[in-house]
Amino acid sequence: MANDDKFFNNLIREIGLNIYVSAPARVVNVYGSKADVKPLFKTKDIDGEVKELAVILGAHILKHVGPVNVGDVVHLNFTDRALDNMNGNQTFDPGFTRLHSMNDAVIVGVYQL
Repeated sequence: MANDDKFFNNLIREIGLNIYVSAPARVVNVYGSKADVKPLFKTKDIDGEVKELAVILGAHILKHVGPVNVGDVVHLNFTDRALDNMNGNQTFDPGFTRLHSMNDAVIVGVYQL
């Protein structure tokens, strides 16, 4: 494979590794309609070192999910844009440029394990 192919393949992979879409997580704290969650996936850096992801604070819990308890394994989706400025049912300016960030986690279900 040519060097330019390797460069672009590595670039595409690196970008893909930083776009978050969904993940399983363990609930570590619940308060109202939000919860702190610990993603169950681990990451591996370029040197092959495996690391755990940090706890995500304040993941929104969708109403249809029902009760969420500490220790539950839930499924997260990460929104396309920042949720910080969401206020009721009004359209809003995300206020941030982040995309598919772990900071914008939404609990969409609880696994029955």
